[in-house]
Amino acid sequence: MKKEHLLFALFALFVWSSLDKIPPEYQFWKQNDTQIKVENNSDQDILDVSVMVWSLPHKLGTIKKGTVQELKIGRKRDVTDVVIRFRYGNETIERFAGTLDAEDQYRMLITINYAGVVVVKEGADIPEAAAIRP
Repeated sequence: MKKEHLLFALFALFVWSSLDKIPPEYQFWKQNDTQIKVENNSDQDILDVSVMVWSLPHKLGTIKKGTVQELKIGRKRDVTDVVIRFRYGNETIERFAGTLDAEDQYRMLITINYAGVVVVKEGADIPEAAAIRP
């Protein structure tokens, strides 16, 4: 009887120690989607918007003033940096938006205000809004 308990304990220890090595698509205990919203609160349209997440650029195109565009993609790893690049007037602006991880539930709201100022909010308390897709 003790031999079975020891084998079970060793198996449980092995599974627990290798949880981070399991690919994200098989991690049913974690959220698998990444949600990034880009909101334009500036006085003009912003052009050539692209978001770099999971080491890949995702082009959103032009975001009209007063609108929101949403980007939903699958999670590739446990942590990623997010960088946004856009054209505001005749100037190209590139900003580090932050880091997404399980603590933020892989959700981020990026707001672009007047003069191209970028404000970022991470986490689960991002309001649900109807996304306007290109």
